[in-house]
Amino acid sequence: MKTMIPFLCSLSGAAICLWQAPACAAPSLAVSQGEESALPVLYDSTDLIQGLIATELPGDKGWHPAVVNAEDKLPAFTDGAGILASGLTGLLNDFPGAGLPAKRIQYALAAPADIGEIRVFTGNNGRDGRVFHTYTVRFSSDGGQTFTEPVYVQSHPSGTLNTPQINNWRVVLSQLTDTAGPLALQATHVEFDFYSVDNTGGQMRDPFDGLNPFTGTDDGLTAAFVSPLVWEIDVLAATRPPALSAVRVGNNLALSWVGPAQGAAIQSTASLSPPDWQDLNPQPAITSDGTTNTALVLIEAGQGYLRLRF
Repeated sequence: MKTMIPFLCSLSGAAICLWQAPACAAPSLAVSQGEESALPVLYDSTDLIQGLIATELPGDKGWHPAVVNAEDKLPAFTDGAGILASGLTGLLNDFPGAGLPAKRIQYALAAPADIGEIRVFTGNNGRDGRVFHTYTVRFSSDGGQTFTEPVYVQSHPSGTLNTPQINNWRVVLSQLTDTAGPLALQATHVEFDFYSVDNTGGQMRDPFDGLNPFTGTDDGLTAAFVSPLVWEIDVLAATRPPALSAVRVGNNLALSWVGPAQGAAIQSTASLSPPDWQDLNPQPAITSDGTTNTALVLIEAGQGYLRLRF
């Protein structure tokens, strides 16, 4: 995947450097299912909420009566272990009511952090509709005083079946990211609402009777009332791109960054309204002192902009 470094440099006579404005949010969801061995990633033991115990919020419906072991409750969401020996790990309460979440929780992060990805693992040894998940997530960057609008995640389209005869999935993983950058900048708190997902026949349904206010559509099915088993929630920090600097050196602009040089390429565009990024041809040579990489780009007449991609 190409990574664009959010840094622009003018190619006009003066070396003017601009930071690129944040792009509009564009959430992206990837879903995997089957056996744990078939998933692209497993439970993370170093993520931002590892070992944290969530606060249950007003409206939380508690736990399914079958869940009696404390380690199968809130600690299970962040223990990095997946399902435990009981087979009941993270089993939320059924019948929360149409349109209402079964579990409402908030995490206070140890320090403000940019969030790059949310992973949710749900499953069931019974291989039925409890393997699906539906949730919303919100972020706060001011200590929990205000939150972003919720992002709605439904692991599978309504009507999808999972039974021992059809699909026979044991675990589902969803990976929520944002194609425009981090999901949240300098987040201090993360809130989740988890909903019911199923009827009693292994059929995925949204949690609403009639219109789903998050999607603006009606799946044509009655509201789900059977809740999932949430095996793990992972909140991963965003990876920040290398910081760039630009200095005029004679008739050249010296672009410098600390980080990888392999696969790096300089692009240019004559305008930002709209941009038309093209790789420089030929590419300038990249030199390194072992820590800092530098590329010299000839300053040409007229206006233009540069950026670095990997």
